[in-house]
Amino acid sequence: MPWIEVTSTPPVSNTKDILFKVSYVNTTDDVVHPGMGRGDDDRYKLPATVNLPGYSGYPQDRSARENMPVPHDEISESAAFASGKMSSVRRTFCLFVTFDLGLTFILWVIYTQLIGDVGWRAFERQVEAFTIKTSLFDTVMMATVRFVFLILAYALFRIRHWWTVALTTLLSSAFLLAKIFLFDFGESSKNPLSYCVLIVSFVLAWVETWFLDFKVLPWEKKEVQKMATPPLVHGYGSLSDRQRLLARDDAMSTATFDQYYSPVTTPEGSDTEEEAQGAASRSGLTAKQASLNDSTSLHVLEEYRQLATKSYAMLWDYLTMDEGEWKHQTGKTLQEGIIHSHNTKEYGKIFKLEGEVDIDPKSLWEEMIHNINSAPTWNPTLVECNTVMVIDNNTDISHNIAAGIGSLVASRDFVNLRHWGVREGIYLSAGHGVTHPDCPPSKKHIRGFNGPGGWVFKSVPGQPNKSIFIWVMNTDIKGWIPQRLMDQAASTVLQDYLKYLQQHALTLQPAV
Repeated sequence: MPWIEVTSTPPVSNTKDILFKVSYVNTTDDVVHPGMGRGDDDRYKLPATVNLPGYSGYPQDRSARENMPVPHDEISESAAFASGKMSSVRRTFCLFVTFDLGLTFILWVIYTQLIGDVGWRAFERQVEAFTIKTSLFDTVMMATVRFVFLILAYALFRIRHWWTVALTTLLSSAFLLAKIFLFDFGESSKNPLSYCVLIVSFVLAWVETWFLDFKVLPWEKKEVQKMATPPLVHGYGSLSDRQRLLARDDAMSTATFDQYYSPVTTPEGSDTEEEAQGAASRSGLTAKQASLNDSTSLHVLEEYRQLATKSYAMLWDYLTMDEGEWKHQTGKTLQEGIIHSHNTKEYGKIFKLEGEVDIDPKSLWEEMIHNINSAPTWNPTLVECNTVMVIDNNTDISHNIAAGIGSLVASRDFVNLRHWGVREGIYLSAGHGVTHPDCPPSKKHIRGFNGPGGWVFKSVPGQPNKSIFIWVMNTDIKGWIPQRLMDQAASTVLQDYLKYLQQHALTLQPAV
């Protein structure tokens, strides 16, 4: 376990006067390449957890932290749902049920007007002289039954089960199947609306089932799980633990940067403040990064580290997976990039790109780790990339904004936890989507989510100046896009990325 050494001044009333020095010892089993840290000085390393003597502004007790209030202006759709209000996705479902009744009624009225009778006689024939062979008024009554049952169940009583919509759809389908055999289409052969009323009624009933079962209930189930998840957890692995980091965009800590500020001391031999600042910059950590970013609690750092270790292990599992479990998608040579896919129960479809780059793996790995913020200068598929938070010498959090793919996929942004190291002579950089209070979702971009994946850099046997680059991409771009189009878009993005990386690698080679 990591050990913490804290040196503090005596308790003071002003928390901004607290000065402390933290040393963090990494005891993980992963092998990190020597010298690859963002700073070897212990003054600039972040703590796993800290107790501040004399400071009572941030509760040290777990139960007290869990009850810390969220600012009122941060109440979101999730918070509204938690307060007992109807979710927006459920309201949409209820509106669609109402639309079902309204559309069926309008189509029936138009059909009745066109059957040949004059004025109200047509409606009297359809309603008072109703027979299943000549009238379509029963389709309106069936839509009314669906409306009553579904609104009562999902708007008034707000049940969270599919049995009601399944029952209404089953009854509607059975009735309509019987109707098409009994209805006399010959009498209304000149009125095509008789076909439309029956077909539309059948389709709408099944769309209601699909929308509830695939949109309403899954979304609300996730929200219920979020409400049952403690704001801070002790480990990673269970469903509730993952959601603390992966799902709560609206969750915020009330801790501030000033409360945890740890000043960077001046290096020996430095006469000016500018030299001290330059040393901190060269180490890769600013004063803000050396303590904590705004609104981020110290306890969450350990959760980030645990998730980083988990994603690192999963990337290795993907790398060592039997080749027979991967399905070939496209590509024939390592120069153009060979892409495979694999379906997982938890994360859906993942892709693996494998290509060859004319640079040694260590140099390419270092470039991708330390200069990731400059990637948009050589990779046009990336609009912006910024490091949000540095957690330790081989873990950070970055915010990326990806360019749209033509008119198919709009611009997305991602918040990724990165963790890098070397294992069995192979250079790895694992990633996983997380949330961070400094990167809330923006209306300018659709917030996507990356499951466990990352980059792998391997040497080419007999060719030390070449490397095999592998990218395991596990991305949910959060949109209603057909899987076939998603597969095509993913293959295009991966092969384009390899092309840009190969071109960039040529600029990294020393001049001969």
